[in-house]
Amino acid sequence: MVMVKFLGSLISVDEAVNKATRAFKDLVELRIIEKTVWDALYYVSAEDILALIDQPRYDRSAVDGYAVISSDTTGASPTNPAILRVKGYMSPSSTPEEYVVRNGEAVELATGAPLPLGADAVVMYEDTNRVGDEVEIYKPVPSGANVSRKGEDYRKGEVLVKKNTLLKPWHLSIIASTGINSVKVYEKLRIGVIGTGSELVEPGYKLSSGQIYNSTSVLVKNYVETLGLAKGKYYGVFPDEKEVLREALFKALRENHLVITTGGTGVSDEDVIRDIVDEYGEWVFRGVAMRPGRPTSAAIINDKPVFLLSGYPVAAWTGLEAIVSPTIYSILGLEKPVKPVVQGILARRVPNTVGYRSYIRVTTRIGPGNKVIVEPYMLKGSGILSSLVKTNGYIILYENIEGYEKGSIVDVILY
Repeated sequence: MVMVKFLGSLISVDEAVNKATRAFKDLVELRIIEKTVWDALYYVSAEDILALIDQPRYDRSAVDGYAVISSDTTGASPTNPAILRVKGYMSPSSTPEEYVVRNGEAVELATGAPLPLGADAVVMYEDTNRVGDEVEIYKPVPSGANVSRKGEDYRKGEVLVKKNTLLKPWHLSIIASTGINSVKVYEKLRIGVIGTGSELVEPGYKLSSGQIYNSTSVLVKNYVETLGLAKGKYYGVFPDEKEVLREALFKALRENHLVITTGGTGVSDEDVIRDIVDEYGEWVFRGVAMRPGRPTSAAIINDKPVFLLSGYPVAAWTGLEAIVSPTIYSILGLEKPVKPVVQGILARRVPNTVGYRSYIRVTTRIGPGNKVIVEPYMLKGSGILSSLVKTNGYIILYENIEGYEKGSIVDVILY
């Protein structure tokens, strides 16, 4: 067995993110491109996007009903209805000038239809009864009732979407609502993914003695694409041969903004990625005080950022979740999305080693009294993929605690 010894002291998770952010921030430069609102999903806006019009463009009805002069409905009741003459009907495609409402008159409106001139309120269908060309009003309405005011949603010139916003469907919808068809965005972050290890075989091939399937690179490539703002490119799995791995790594560096390698983060003779960094690059940090994922490292090679993750899938996931993801958001000037969190009661004690930040996979369930019960996954190990598949979240044990006792209230970060 080869004894693993880390080069220098392990740094904290927070320090690792800060170091990587400072080292990588000026190395990643994304081009500004133009995308239509149909194609800009999960791109990052490159400028503030301003409203070109007021929305609504005019006062409009918030309900189906009748446009009226509110004073005409004073004192109206089921036993003493206000009776108004209906002049016509307006749809959302009508214009305010189509009708003028005077005392004793009403105009029937669909939801979204403009308020006709002279009217100042809308009575809902539920509070009326149509009798031929007249409508009985059973309930008084104040001025402005059931009316969406001009510019209530937004005003012309208002910032609808700020620069450096990850564009989601609702962002693109509000952009389209003001008449804008295309927006300036940053190109997606290109991330190259390389697997290392002579023992690895790609899925679909037959295993020989001493071989395992390459599952970690699959996890990494797909994880970075779930961020939305990045596009992963897988380059293959390469044996522990320095020159072969160097050529693959340099190709990935040329074609991407950032590269992530899996495996080869130890100090054994076979872990040649370490030698490549030593010869052609510089370390940002080596090893993080977290479990799993202690070998997680970062380097700069050919003026490009490189994250080096464990070859074990769960350790690699922890490196992605705790280090890679927050660093990417930070270097791009974006706020890291807040994941849903639920509080629950811990079903059993969970220990921690002081000085380490531990990420414990858990399953939540509803227990007696509709309380959330948090069950830690009992199988441990950096390669136990079922600890991710059979759970729905994780808890964090921070460096300054020895663990959580059974019955503790804990925060569960959901996947």
